[in-house]
Formats: sequence, C-alpha cells, structure tokens
Amino acid sequence: MNPNSNTKPYHCQRCPKTFARLEHLQRHDRSHTKEKPYVCLQCPKAFTRKDLLSRHERLAHQQGASPGSHQTISPSPTHPTLDGLDTLASVVTDHAHSSNHIASRRDTQFASSMDVDRGPMVDSQLSNPGNSAAPVTPTPLQGSDFAYPMSALGTTAYHGNDFTSFLDSVPLPSHPFSPAFQPLPLFPPLQYSPVSEFDQSSAKDHLTEPASTPSSSVLPRQAAQLPSLQPEGYQSPAAKARQPTGFLPVTSQCRERILYLLREYSNVVPEPTLPSRHALSRCLTGYLMGFHDHYPIVHRPTIDADTMSLHLFLSMAALGARYCREPDTSMWLYQIAKPVTLEHVRRTFQSGSLPEADAANSVDMLETIQSLLFLISVSSWFINNPPYYEALSIRSTMGAMLRKGGINRLPEEDGTWESWIYRERVKRTKLIVFCFFNIHTIVFDIAPVILTEEVTMELPCTEREWQASRPETWQIARSQSPEEPKFQDALSALFNSTSEIERFSSLGGYVLIHAMLQDIWIMTKASRLALARSLRLNSPIASTPELVAFEQALERWCQYWERNQESSIDPLSPHGPISFTSAALLRLAYIRLSADCGSARQLQSWDPVQIAKSLKDNLSVQRGDRLTRAALHCAHALSTPVKLGIGYVAHSQVALWSNQHALCSLECAVVLAKWLEAVTGPDPDSALTEQEARLRDFVLEMVMEVQHGVSREWLLATNTRLSAAVTRLWARLFTADYIWEMVNLIGRSLDSYADLLEQGT
Repeated sequence: MNPNSNTKPYHCQRCPKTFARLEHLQRHDRSHTKEKPYVCLQCPKAFTRKDLLSRHERLAHQQGASPGSHQTISPSPTHPTLDGLDTLASVVTDHAHSSNHIASRRDTQFASSMDVDRGPMVDSQLSNPGNSAAPVTPTPLQGSDFAYPMSALGTTAYHGNDFTSFLDSVPLPSHPFSPAFQPLPLFPPLQYSPVSEFDQSSAKDHLTEPASTPSSSVLPRQAAQLPSLQPEGYQSPAAKARQPTGFLPVTSQCRERILYLLREYSNVVPEPTLPSRHALSRCLTGYLMGFHDHYPIVHRPTIDADTMSLHLFLSMAALGARYCREPDTSMWLYQIAKPVTLEHVRRTFQSGSLPEADAANSVDMLETIQSLLFLISVSSWFINNPPYYEALSIRSTMGAMLRKGGINRLPEEDGTWESWIYRERVKRTKLIVFCFFNIHTIVFDIAPVILTEEVTMELPCTEREWQASRPETWQIARSQSPEEPKFQDALSALFNSTSEIERFSSLGGYVLIHAMLQDIWIMTKASRLALARSLRLNSPIASTPELVAFEQALERWCQYWERNQESSIDPLSPHGPISFTSAALLRLAYIRLSADCGSARQLQSWDPVQIAKSLKDNLSVQRGDRLTRAALHCAHALSTPVKLGIGYVAHSQVALWSNQHALCSLECAVVLAKWLEAVTGPDPDSALTEQEARLRDFVLEMVMEVQHGVSREWLLATNTRLSAAVTRLWARLFTADYIWEMVNLIGRSLDSYADLLEQGT
C-alpha cells in the first residue's frame, strides 16, 4: 500500500481515528491499552515506543546500552567536543529539526525557512539520525540538587566570536516548538526520577513514520518564546492565523432597550445617557478583538447583544472601549455599569429573594459574575480613572457570588449543543475568576480569594470545540477530543509520577500554571512566618525537596503542554494566545522558585522610583546553580526581541500580549540584573563557574548587539554597568503608549531601576 495515499483502512476500535498503516494503528492502540512492549535490559523501565527506549538508554545509562540490549551508543571518535554558543546553537537546531523531522520533509518551504548553519556533527546526525552518536553521560552526583556535575559540559571559555551563530538559532516567526525549547543547554537535569515519556503518536498520526528525537533532557524545558510575527508555518494549510473575531452590531432597538432597562436603576444612575449605537457596537467589538481571546468565557458564535442582560452589556462595553483606545467612553460606561451591577447584586442575590439552588443554576448568576469580572478587568490597571482599589473591593463581591453559586457546581448537560455551551460557559467563567484572583496575588502580593485545593471541577474543553460555530462542527470536534480531566486529577499528575492524564487543553494548562503559582506564593510566604524565622528558615526560596517537587511538576507541565496540538508560542495562533501567555507564566514560576520578587516589588504604590528602590534594597539573591538557571530563562526571553529589534517589538508586538507578560518581564529583568551584579565586576565573591561565565558572556553579546560602540571591558568595569544596560533593554519593551497604566508603570519602574544601578557606578 502506498503510504502517501489518503486512504486510511485501519480503524481504531476504541475511538474514531483511522490510519494508513497497520503499525500506526498498533502504536495508537497502545495509548489505550497502556501496553509498553519495549523493555530496558538495564533497569525495569518499559516504553510504548522504540525511540523512547533509545532515548532512555542514552540518558539513564552511563555507557549507553549494555551488550545484548536494544541499542549500543558510544561517543563519536571522529568529532571532538565542540564548545561555545555556535555549538549550542547547532545542537538546539538539530534538536528542533529532529523533533519535527517528518513534518519538515513534507513542507520544504518551512524547512528552508528554519535553515541555519550547523557544525559537522549535527550534519552527520541529521543525515543519519538513526545512527547518530551521543556523548557519554556523566555519573550522577549524590546529594546534589542537580543530577550531573556542571564541569561535564565542557571547559572551553567563551570568546564572544560566535554570537551571530547563536542569533541564527534564535527562533524567528513560525517557530513551532514549545516553552520546553531552550537555545542555551548549559545545565544538566535535576536529580529526580525521569518523568514518564508520553506517547505522542495520537497527536502525530498523520506522519508516515515516527520522528527520531535526540535527547533533550539537558535542555531546561521552561523557557518561553516571545511572539511570532507571522502565522505559524508548521500549521496545515487549513489552519490559518487567527482572524479578527468579528463585528458585534448594536441596533437602534437594542440601544433603546438598554435605556429602558436603565430606568429601573434610577436610584443609582439618576439621569443615564449612552453613546450612540455605532459607538456601542465599536466597544463590544473591541471587547471581542481585545479581551476575549485572552479570557474566552463568552461563546462567540452565539453571542447576541439583543439578548444580553443590562449589566453584562454595560460592563462588556466599558471594557471593550479600552481596547478601542477610547478612555473617556470607557469611564463613562464604567461609571454606569458599576453601580448598576452592584445594585443588581443587592436586589437579586443579597436580598434572599432568590433560593440558593436557583441562583446556582441561573443564567443571571453567570452573567452577573461575568459583569463583575469585566469591571475588575477595567479597574485593576490604573491608579485612578478608575482607581485600582475599586477592583479589590469588587473582587470580594465576586468571590461571595462564586461561593453562593457553588465554586464547583455546574449545570446539567442533556447532550445538546445549547446545554453544553451553557455548562462550558459556567465552568470557564469560574476557572477564569480563580485565575484572575491569582493575578491580583501576583500584582499586589495579596492572599488569593479561592485556594487551589477548593477547585475540583473538570478542566475546560479545547478551543476547537469552543470556537465551533455549528452543532455539526462541534460534534466532530467533540468526538476527536479526549474527555477533560478533573482539576485535582490533572494537578496530581503533575506532582505524582504514578498519576497520569491523557492531556489538558490550552485553557486547562493556563489554569494549572496559575494553580502552581499560587502554591509557590503560599510556600514562599510560609517560609517567612515567625516560626520559620525562629528556625532560620526565612530564606527567599523554599527548601530543596519542595523546590525539586515543583520543578518536577513544571517539567511535566511542559510535556503535557507539548501533547496538546493547540499549544503554540505564537499569540496569532488560530487557537488563541492562551498557551503563549501560559509559557510566560511558566517562566515566572521558575523565577519565583529562586527569588521572592512579589514581596519586594510594591506595585501597589504606583510610584516607579519607590518600586525601583524597593527592588534594589529588598530583593536579595544568592549565587548558585538554581539562580543561574533562572537567569538563563530571563536572558532567553530577551534574545528574540534583540534579534527582531527592541523598538519594533515594543511598538508592534507587545500590544498583542496579556498584561501578565509585562508582570513576568518585570521579574525577568530584575532577577537577571541581580544575577549579573553578582557575577560581573573585577572581583566577584568567588570564581565564576563555567556556566556562569558562558551565560554572562552571552548577555554581554546581546547588549553589544544593541548598543553599538560599547566594549566588553567597559561593561565589565563595574558590577552594575551590564545590569543597568540589560534593564534598559527590558524597559524599552514597555515604554510605548499602552492602554493600561500598569504596563507603562512597569516600563518606568525598570528605567528608574536602571538609573539606580547607573548611580552606583
């Protein structure tokens, strides 16, 4: 049978999938049966695929496979060990191409667009991936946080002559890989049992053969890419870049209906006036094109302005006006929407006239919670007009409403599209509210309203199902998607290697990373309690066992992220920017395992000078492998805008980001600056390790790429010059005219922080 034929005669008996070749069906069937026929002869581990066994043998056994085992691996005698960032770039490029080996063969245009210079070893491996050699893996160190000695990664100093080679490997637009991708493989894996290799055959059934992927365990899996500028080249022709979500018209009759309903609230809005119907249409469309893709809680295909409740209509329009860059209109609508919504809460839900069971299952309850969320989304990001403390006040009302309706209570579903939409709307709204409470924890360093342990409902569906515009399209998407796991089951699978789920959706991954960020915040705060201080446990980070547990969970999150076919590091992905935002939050989680930035930022002061001084005086870091690893992620996050152009990204790309990106970037900039202070200057506290020296030199090259004419010697003359220069680069990303005051505050705070560093020189 021709493997390139479109005929797929082999049918799975457990799901609707079909396959062109019998071996593909057999491999897919093992994802149902959990059969693992490939057994390692040196340890008890077993695997579903042959290539996973080969990868395990390369990673886990020092001398490769023993005689008689599946495969023998030895170091190549013909190629010396290569050092420097050019080699690192080549190795990563090899990893990237191999992991998409078959897809590249089927798409020559994409393959040519990703072409970069490679060393001879990489070319040899690509030409014959099945026989590629791997270096001998060092013996694990006992009692260390890391499983392998740092010195095993080479001793050649970096001379700064291969930065261009590295930049060639920095992903351009259309880069298809996940936040697991990391172009600076400086560090070996952490010391814990390897997570289970996931069978990704179900996600790649269209391939004619399994891809041979070289080991990636030495690559820190937690870096995240900045936005692509074009649609993703690896998407199929049918998966185009996300198009504008459409125009939401407001008719004259609809506007008159809203004015009529406002008369019932004359006690709080005596003489209401509204913008024209054209302005209202523009505002609602601004909501759909700006806020909706980041927090998809309304069902776009069935939304109708003529049937919206009064408070939902007004609060949605107030939020959308911000994205239309009409602040006066937004304030006008906000000052009507807020009293109307709160008065509706008082009349309907706080008067006791509506039974609790009816409240939990009412559309009114859902739309009221959504209205409160939209009001918070307007007021959280300004010192005034509207003031941020109003958001903190409204969130207590929203939390009470959520508990009144039951945090985990969902309406029944009868199998129809309409009932499914309503249930999914309720579920998504409650989970997004949970995440927004955590955003307030990140921004203002305040306790969360809902704890992770309180959430037990299942995770949201895929965006393909949610975006389906007809019942028939939804049925097809639903039949091809796995059942959503329970929130707690998915969280357990991240922390417990014996638990496993099939996968989670993009929004499900976003909710889970917020859950882990909340747990990290609570763990960090617990270390600062009086009892902990009396035991001398008040370090800015938790103890090593806790850190390793979280790092293991974040590692598994990355692997599940990769299993989701909708995951993307492109904010213009047809499935929305949610997974792109999740990648930034993943980076924030790793940073907060190394430094307690939240306690030192004081963003609630809204004073950039005070924020900068607090960060400089109250945030301390300690040199070590874990901090260097966090600094690596921060440097990597800056590498893409450096290549694309800081000014271009600031003025054309940052507008596509969620505010959460600015928050993450603030901590990236400060942690990287703190690390550079510790490792630069003529006389650091102790000699730099190989990894510290290489990362420092990489950051040097980035700065010299942007600031023409500065020398390496001048930047290293003091321990603050390089830190100040890097902080300036971060600040430039957030100094454009953004619609949210908080984003501009972050840019000004970073500039003030750089001023303090320069004054120290």
